[in-house]
Amino acid sequence: MPKKKKPVRRTAGPRPTPGLSPLRAGGRALGDLQVEYRTFLETEEDEAVLAPGDLEARLMESLGWLLLDSGEPVVRASATRFAPAELRALFTEVVPAVAEHNGLDPQELVDEVRVAWTTYLMFLGESGAWQGGPEELADCLDVASGGIAGAASDQSSVLDALEAAALAVPAEEQLRDLQAVPVVAGALRALDLLRAGVPVGEEPVVDGPVIDALRGEVGEVLDPVALWLDWSATGVVEVVGGRTHVPGPVDALHDVDARRDVAAAALASAVTTVLASSANDAAVVGGLSVVTSAVLGPMTTQQLQAVLESTGDGEELAAALDTVRALADLGVLSPVEPWTARPGVAGAVHEVVSTFFAQDRDEDEAEVGVPEHA
Repeated sequence: MPKKKKPVRRTAGPRPTPGLSPLRAGGRALGDLQVEYRTFLETEEDEAVLAPGDLEARLMESLGWLLLDSGEPVVRASATRFAPAELRALFTEVVPAVAEHNGLDPQELVDEVRVAWTTYLMFLGESGAWQGGPEELADCLDVASGGIAGAASDQSSVLDALEAAALAVPAEEQLRDLQAVPVVAGALRALDLLRAGVPVGEEPVVDGPVIDALRGEVGEVLDPVALWLDWSATGVVEVVGGRTHVPGPVDALHDVDARRDVAAAALASAVTTVLASSANDAAVVGGLSVVTSAVLGPMTTQQLQAVLESTGDGEELAAALDTVRALADLGVLSPVEPWTARPGVAGAVHEVVSTFFAQDRDEDEAEVGVPEHA
């Protein structure tokens, strides 16, 4: 069931300006985007911790705090681009100062403001109103969500940040970035082979021409039988007259979205396979942290060490680095630090992280005996 929604408390800004309250300053900076943002909240964020109206008010108010604290003139409809550094100052300096001035719980206020800004940055990316580059938006989202190191306390923010990072990249660019990973390029080549019509044979399909065609392109990085089962179950490939048939336009140039989705699913499966082969759970968490941060904000060995120490697994750094190297060998991560990833792989990483979080929740519920249909 949805989380209980908290009421927003009105607070004063850090530097009151005569005739311009923080709420009014934020509203002026939003301009006409305020209506579009409210619509976005009402249609996309119905499960949020705060109600849409409260999120809107918290964003306007905190935006006002940021603008008034900077001392810069408040320009109408200017809230379409931000620098990671100014958002970091908002969460670490401005908001705590506001909380202290008004006798509020600093952490609770920071958490509420983070949620508001994460949703607003997602809105800017999805609506096309963001005026900066996709990497800059991803960096801002990483700051707003608290980064991957905060995943245990705010999983939804990490998923929101990944989703927004994916939305900020055009489908054609996503496909190019995904195809740059060798196993993904192989999966798409295999799909083109099946488009020509390959004999399927008897069910269940565990060998034969279809499996040989898949194995020839994806090697052992992806299980060809599992790939066939996935493609046939999801309708990517059909069987017509005993032969494979790929529905949709023959010309791949007119099928960008479909090929992008197939490519993202293939990469998600490959990354999951690498994580599953890790030495232990700590190595899985370490690898997942690095691949997520590679999209949202590059991580180094020192930062990975800090993540592992925060979970009590600091001694597992070597195992985690083995997983990171395997992900670099796969081609999804850069081979050198800080580890980066192409912006277009964000959707695939989102799929991996959401699956991991879902499994983690299921395990936690099983441990405490939560009923299956609670």
